[in-house]
Amino acid sequence: MKIAILGVGAYGLALANIFHGNGMEVTLWSKFEEEFDILNLKRENPGVLPGVIIPEEIKITTNLKEAITDVKIIVIAVPMRAVRSVAKELKDLIFDEQIICIVSKGIEPISNKLMSEVVLEETKHENICVLSGPSFAKEIAHGGGTGFIVASYLDITNATVRNAFENDQIVVSTSKDLLGVQIAAASKNVFAIFMGYIDSKGLSDSTRASILTCLINDLRLIIEVLGGKPQTVFSYAGIGDMLLTCMSPTSRNYTFGSYIGKGLTKEKALERMETTTVEGLYTLDSLKKLLKEKEIDIKSIDLLYSILYENEEVENILQEIK
Repeated sequence: MKIAILGVGAYGLALANIFHGNGMEVTLWSKFEEEFDILNLKRENPGVLPGVIIPEEIKITTNLKEAITDVKIIVIAVPMRAVRSVAKELKDLIFDEQIICIVSKGIEPISNKLMSEVVLEETKHENICVLSGPSFAKEIAHGGGTGFIVASYLDITNATVRNAFENDQIVVSTSKDLLGVQIAAASKNVFAIFMGYIDSKGLSDSTRASILTCLINDLRLIIEVLGGKPQTVFSYAGIGDMLLTCMSPTSRNYTFGSYIGKGLTKEKALERMETTTVEGLYTLDSLKKLLKEKEIDIKSIDLLYSILYENEEVENILQEIK
């Protein structure tokens, strides 16, 4: 089976190695000539995933038409803010029988649309799925085992992606809750900021566990309110991804929250991290707007928003969000 991966960041490269290891014929696509030159010369992307070598059998190109010609699965692995522009380029190149598999996570600012909604809007292509689960690119690139969930409205699409991706180290479950899986995948970045903030306060393990319990329940409510199935909270994309992101200093969102808890401003925290992008910040703003449209208040979302944007000091977080 032929697979194209659009995007050569850490996650795209990790997925490419997994698909290749499963015997798939893989092509990597980058929009940028400088990325293409580095990848072709070094067979790795040292800036994002040093030490992970791209096998010679994996093709690399900057030609999108060449990348997706005759492939069965097109994986969109570009940053969330680039998904719409890539989808526009795909519109006149894609065929009905091809599957678009989205691994980019988030809610698009301004439109407040999920990634599948953005791709459908631009391509009018309905054979779409999302792949999500608790996974750091470096770990899965080196063969670390974990669980994923693939979600689509079509059983055949779920089965095709599952068969291509699953192996002895990777377990893949399936779901038809396309919306719920994406809502969970996006929201966990917000809650990771919250947990990073909380952990910086030196609270007891019992208090932290109690707060995390409240956050998981809030995730369930958000999924349901925004049109997903509440049971999706118990999937790899729900509790699985949330626990990984909310409990690991490796998470960029967790690190950002930790800096905020130590008294840094948003700007100083981003400067310290040497980045301009923390996905949870954008998602928090979008969630606030979407929940307001539904006339629903989620205590943890409201509290984190007031901490980040109104500089509110909170003495007893557990009491505030119980």
